[in-house]
Amino acid sequence: MRTGKLLSVAVISLGLVLAQPPVPKPAARKPAPAKSYKDLKYPPLSQIQVPEPVRFELANGMVVYLVEDHETPMISVSAMIRAGSRWEPAGKTGLASITGSVMRTGGTASRPGDKLDEELDRLGASVETGIGQDSGRAQVSVLREDIDRGLAILADILQNPAFPQDKIDLAKIQQRDSIARRNDNPNAIAGREFNRIIMGKDAPYGRITEYDTINSIAREDLIAFHRQYFQPESVILGAWGDFSTAEMRARIEKTFASWKRGGRPRPSVPTVDPGAKDRAGIYFIKKDDTPQCWVMMGFLGGMRNDPDFYALSVMNQILGGGFASRLFSNVRSAQGLAYTVGSQWGAGWDRPGTFMALGSTKTETTVKILTSIRHEISSMAEAGATADELTRAKDGILKGFAFEFDSTGKIVQRLVTYDYYGYPRDYLQQYRNNIEKVTQADVARVAKQYLKTDQLAILVVGKEQGMDRPLSELGKVTNIDITIPPPKQAALGEATPESATKAKALLRRAKQAMGGALIDQIKDLTVTADMKLTLPQGEFAIKMEVTNNVMGKSVSTMQTPMGEVTQGYDGQIAWAKTPQGVREAPASQLGEVQGTFFRDTFSLLRNIDNPAYTVQALGPAEIEGKKAEGVAISDTARKLQVKLWIDSATGLPLKKAYTAAFMGAPGELEEISSDYRDVSGLQIAHTAILNRDGKKLGQTTITGFKLNPGVPDSAYQKPN
Repeated sequence: MRTGKLLSVAVISLGLVLAQPPVPKPAARKPAPAKSYKDLKYPPLSQIQVPEPVRFELANGMVVYLVEDHETPMISVSAMIRAGSRWEPAGKTGLASITGSVMRTGGTASRPGDKLDEELDRLGASVETGIGQDSGRAQVSVLREDIDRGLAILADILQNPAFPQDKIDLAKIQQRDSIARRNDNPNAIAGREFNRIIMGKDAPYGRITEYDTINSIAREDLIAFHRQYFQPESVILGAWGDFSTAEMRARIEKTFASWKRGGRPRPSVPTVDPGAKDRAGIYFIKKDDTPQCWVMMGFLGGMRNDPDFYALSVMNQILGGGFASRLFSNVRSAQGLAYTVGSQWGAGWDRPGTFMALGSTKTETTVKILTSIRHEISSMAEAGATADELTRAKDGILKGFAFEFDSTGKIVQRLVTYDYYGYPRDYLQQYRNNIEKVTQADVARVAKQYLKTDQLAILVVGKEQGMDRPLSELGKVTNIDITIPPPKQAALGEATPESATKAKALLRRAKQAMGGALIDQIKDLTVTADMKLTLPQGEFAIKMEVTNNVMGKSVSTMQTPMGEVTQGYDGQIAWAKTPQGVREAPASQLGEVQGTFFRDTFSLLRNIDNPAYTVQALGPAEIEGKKAEGVAISDTARKLQVKLWIDSATGLPLKKAYTAAFMGAPGELEEISSDYRDVSGLQIAHTAILNRDGKKLGQTTITGFKLNPGVPDSAYQKPN
């Protein structure tokens, strides 16, 4: 009895003890907070473990890398192809890009592009292709169970692109639109033109697409480019995802077994223009419609296999590679001269890159920021770096190192890239080790050796007026013209006195047929019309009212699916008012506006004897089943030309052809006029079909016409 009672007491006592909160231990003493970031201590960086890939080569010469990754049920396969724009003909710049784009959008003979889109949608998969300056890429990503179909699609696209003409035409339109917009962004202008200064505008690494180079590209060019550069021995394939290595190898070998070696030699790497080492000087690009000036300076850089690359990378990190850099701290923070400022030591894989330091500032401090950036470069060359700067720079580079390995895809594609350019598989690990070895002495040596301020090419993009000092005070200034060259028009035969006489007679007949002396009395006129446009995005209906006067002013209001748009030109300033506000058109677009007045039919007929115009007869033609005679009118000084075909029976204009931009990039436009009616004594065509590059773009139907409505000058002026 006593034993049981004691046991009960013991159990109850134990329960009471366990129910009590534990006796707190003395709190660990917290370290005092650091007074400065310089006092912060970090443990050594852990070594990153890179998965070991399986590398093998197929019988046809294709190299393959495989890395298993079972985190998600997906498999990705990416091909790197020895093809690039640096190997395209100079007169067909843009060929490589269009080839890479249409390989995907056009699909293959067995998988047309639109059908391929549907198939990929059903699979929940993606396929992408593209060709850059130095290499091409093609990639497919699919669910694990669809890998056989994914590999088959990739192999088909690599080997058998169909290059349908409609997809080529669409790619060319996109290229032209890109050309038309390339001078909108001053930062983009600075980067593009600085590269062209250093590399040479006509060299493989400095060429840019133009309307004429795009227009010269035909389907046969895409076929020939693909045939020349796409062969299995020019492809390195990388695959990663949820697969068994042995099974994946067997699948790849089976899929690509039928692709035979091409036997064409590996293309040699184009050398950099020898003059790239001697581009020192001051260059200026006038862009008066930008609120800031962009300043960029530098010279030819190096390559990644240069022994000095590691020290130069650290040096650049100190100079302008981050928030703690000298350029950021001194030019931006201390002097308040820029929001954007920095530098980059450009190093190519198999050819030199460019060293570049840049900043943007208000016009009034352009020369000040220029001299400030140049001073920081000079100071680095003269004094090197402090121990603290060295530590911060190396830490910044090495701590960002982990992001190079944050996905299996990155790792595999990096290994493929190393193989493509002939670098060792452990190049990134070597890079890390060499960064860790960089000393103060190394930074001082490379800064003194490479940062030669007398060798700087200095580019300024911005307003010509309003700078704190003229650029000419710093030295000779070379102006760079970034005007986009219009497409070349078909050459005309030699103008003779006989052809000029005949042309003027035809124009006088057209003038008489359209209204005679009444045309000379036109002061202004207003037209209302309905327009239907057929664009890649769909069909658009627009209602518009347009007023032009003989002084070369215009205003138009359009009701579009995006809202009301008003455009105007007061003889000097072109502007547009949209639901988003009012903006002034850049100076580069004024030529297009002025071209519309030159091409106006009434204007042409009023200027038959204008000494600035050259006219010549083009001979007979058939327009919409009617016999006609052609006339060409040219304004050589302004590089404007229009062709007019006049009905042999009535004397009325039937067709007008010219090169101009309409809703984007310029193209060959045709206006085919019909349904002439008498309006206040004038013969007015009430229907016009608009064709661009031989395809119907839209149709305009006139619904109203007012002769000499007396619109005041204020209507043409830019709204406040």
